[in-house]
Amino acid sequence: MLNSEELQIRFLELYEPIHTQFYRYCEVMVKNNEMAKDLQSDVILAAYESFGKLRNPESFKFYLFGIARNIFRKNLKRNKVQTKYEMSKHEQQHDDSVSMEMNVDIRLLYDKLDMLPVKQKEALILFEISGFSLKEIKDIQGGSLSGVKLRLKRGRQKLKVLLSDPILEL
Repeated sequence: MLNSEELQIRFLELYEPIHTQFYRYCEVMVKNNEMAKDLQSDVILAAYESFGKLRNPESFKFYLFGIARNIFRKNLKRNKVQTKYEMSKHEQQHDDSVSMEMNVDIRLLYDKLDMLPVKQKEALILFEISGFSLKEIKDIQGGSLSGVKLRLKRGRQKLKVLLSDPILEL
């Protein structure tokens, strides 16, 4: 059994390589920097508190994203997380390497993603934005590999319609 210092070092060794990917996932799910930081903090705390029970360190990424998914859904059910994009509450990000038009396009994409069913939205975020493989998404979301493929296909189709329909644009 590891002592608390060794446990903390091991946790950080596993977390550090996926930190950016994990934060991006949280940010896209809640669309607000502060709420993303809150979700990330809640997940890290929950993951660290039960880290000693993790049997297979190779499954840490799935363990972490699974906790994030569960906390996000729990918060949705309790209405603590606002899933509707609100311009006044959104903290504008200024990235000098990205044009203003690109920032608008990204915001529009996130808004349209929000219109998808939760499982389709989550699958698209995990695959297209976070770079997870189909098998990894299956491990995080549960279900079958064909179910993940179907969620991705249907999500892409719905997103294409949402993005191409001028009536639905903001």
